[in-house]
Amino acid sequence: GQQTPEGLAAIAKLVSVYAYWVPQENIITTNLWSSELSKLVANAFLAQRISSINSISALCEVSGADVDEVARAVGTDPRK
Repeated sequence: GQQTPEGLAAIAKLVSVYAYWVPQENIITTNLWSSELSKLVANAFLAQRISSINSISALCEVSGADVDEVARAVGTDPRK
C-alpha cells in the first residue's frame, strides 16, 4: 500500500526499538498487507513441513529408514 510520512516515521521508530535486540540487517520492514501475508504464509509453510515430516515418518516406519537421518539429510539441501 501507499506509505505516509507518519507511517514511515512509525517504521523508523519500531526499527530503532527492535535494533536493541536484533541486528538491523535482520529487521525486515514491509507495508501492512505484505507483513500480514508474510505471517500467514510462514505459518502455512510451517504446517506443511510438519505434515510432510509426519508422512515421511510413516514411510520410514514401513521401510526401516531412520526418520532423524532422513530429516537431517533433507535439511542439508541448499535449495530449501
